[in-house]
Amino acid sequence: MDNAADTIVAVSTPPGEGGIGIVRLSGSEALKIGLKIFSRKHKHGQSVPLRRSFKPAARKLYYGHIVDDQGIELDEVLFSFMPGPRSYTCEDVVEINAHGGAVPLKNILELALKKGARLAAPGEFTKRAFLNGRLDLIQAESVLALIRAKTDKALKAAIRSLEGALSGEIAKIRAGIAALLAQIEVEIDFAHEDADLAPAGDNHIGESIERLLKKMKRLLQKRFQGRVLQEGLKTVIMGRPNVGKSSLYNYLVREERAIVTEIPGTTRDLLREYINVKGIPLQLVDTAGLRRAGDVVEKIGMDFSWKAIQEADLLLFMLDAAQEITPEDYYIYERIPRNSGPAVLFILNKIDLSRKLSPQEVKEKFSVKNVLEISLLQGDGLEKLEAAISNMVFSGEAAAEESVLLLEARQGELMQQALICMTEAWEALAKKLPLDLISIDLRQAQQFLGELVGEEIGTEVLDLVFQKFCIGK
Repeated sequence: MDNAADTIVAVSTPPGEGGIGIVRLSGSEALKIGLKIFSRKHKHGQSVPLRRSFKPAARKLYYGHIVDDQGIELDEVLFSFMPGPRSYTCEDVVEINAHGGAVPLKNILELALKKGARLAAPGEFTKRAFLNGRLDLIQAESVLALIRAKTDKALKAAIRSLEGALSGEIAKIRAGIAALLAQIEVEIDFAHEDADLAPAGDNHIGESIERLLKKMKRLLQKRFQGRVLQEGLKTVIMGRPNVGKSSLYNYLVREERAIVTEIPGTTRDLLREYINVKGIPLQLVDTAGLRRAGDVVEKIGMDFSWKAIQEADLLLFMLDAAQEITPEDYYIYERIPRNSGPAVLFILNKIDLSRKLSPQEVKEKFSVKNVLEISLLQGDGLEKLEAAISNMVFSGEAAAEESVLLLEARQGELMQQALICMTEAWEALAKKLPLDLISIDLRQAQQFLGELVGEEIGTEVLDLVFQKFCIGK
């Protein structure tokens, strides 16, 4: 179990070789431990152990060496000290900028551990920033979102959340609920004083609840956008063999990854790649051609394909403009999940060849409104395809950098629970139920929103949030 009183240490840069690697310490003994292993380089070129009375100036770099107990120099470094509370963790922090090889960083880490530090748990530096009040839980989660951002839109959304944009919206909703609860208390007090007095503020309470419900619903409507920017839009290219699936995959990943031949059934396994389409990260999957026939290996590949289709957010259903619609096309379409299933974009490929299938026929046969026409051979219509994918995520709304988004599943679930409680409060008011019962729903909503920003949150949930982080952050 983590002890908040410990001084922790970790390598804060990614593993592997690099020009610079950073070892970070945080806690009340950070400076003491740091000075035990650092020797300052003076003007005359000699490394001299630091005197006990020496205290580095805040946020200033000192040049020198890391030395072991025998005085052997382990690495040439830059040493800096950031006293709390003006540091990332609000504690005393020491950072040692060393060479980025695995061996020098390991040696520095082991020496700091020997001098009394404890190895930090995943995300423990950010966890301390949260526990010490520098960040709320939404902002702490935004740190991870920023690190994992795969596109500029995802990065900007994470930065806005880190700066407190989402926390500010939640604070406004909580303040509105607090005002409602105060008004209800007044109404209840009046009712106790005069039993014949009808509640005077029912209309105002109802209007206030409706306004808060609208704000909460707007945030939840953007939940999908936030998840897509964080995890990527799960996009599956599907269709029968030889309609151009692998060619489209190669175009979108900008690399010849999938084998393209005229022989049906070339793709036997799933190909996956993260790509960036107009700022939208896509988890792109190329599937085996879908049909009833096929050998044993091909059927296994098709089983993988159907599983990917079930889990997708978006299906790119490809058809061949040089051929009429086949029974295989109908067979595939009938097996696409309906209702809450993935969105489907119909793509009519090979429009450069002699046509046997028109967009109008596709619309009539499959009861769809839009069909994208492309030629992968000539490159026609591909920009419209990318624009259609972007519009599907943002639906013409403001771009992510201008929006407040729920970036984590935990955030969306808690907001959903708070919305349910607020809806029940509004329904109870409409049924003229006692105000003290309505206040119970409002307090429950307030509690869920408090958990969202990290107030009154259990230790187990907190640990799960920070376990997603890497060690050193």
